[in-house]
Amino acid sequence: MKKCPYCKIYFTPHVKVGFRQKTCGKPECKKALKAKNNRRWREENPDCYQDDYPRVRQWLDDHPGYLKHYRESHPEYVQKNREAQRLRDRKKRLLLDIQAQLKGQVPEITDQLCNLSYLDIQDQLSIKPLEMTFLFSTLPCLDMQVQLDRSFCVVENGAIATGR
Repeated sequence: MKKCPYCKIYFTPHVKVGFRQKTCGKPECKKALKAKNNRRWREENPDCYQDDYPRVRQWLDDHPGYLKHYRESHPEYVQKNREAQRLRDRKKRLLLDIQAQLKGQVPEITDQLCNLSYLDIQDQLSIKPLEMTFLFSTLPCLDMQVQLDRSFCVVENGAIATGR
């Protein structure tokens, strides 16, 4: 007796297959095993279909109208592809919007930090270092190191010399 990894029922393996039989034989279990094996094979052979586009393009050129006919006769494929494309587009937009979101958050966070009463710069006991560091790092006018570097640079005869 062997236990099917997908439906969890016990089965007796076929005599000719023996210990190599992995599932009970139900179509759903066979399909799940096939999907698992295909997924594993694709992971082990990631560049199998690399540079396959020229071959596919040539085949499509040799069979004009194939894709149009296929899409007309398989509306469920068209619907599934549209939904998948929407998800891909949404993921792409989210990745591109990360910088815009971060830039938009800086003024909001700065305003929130400025409205907190316990963030008085003069009061050293209640200052939270992380919040103050963030506050100073978001304000370009408070970049003191750059200002110090600029004040120590002196141009003499076309060459830059530091005043340190």
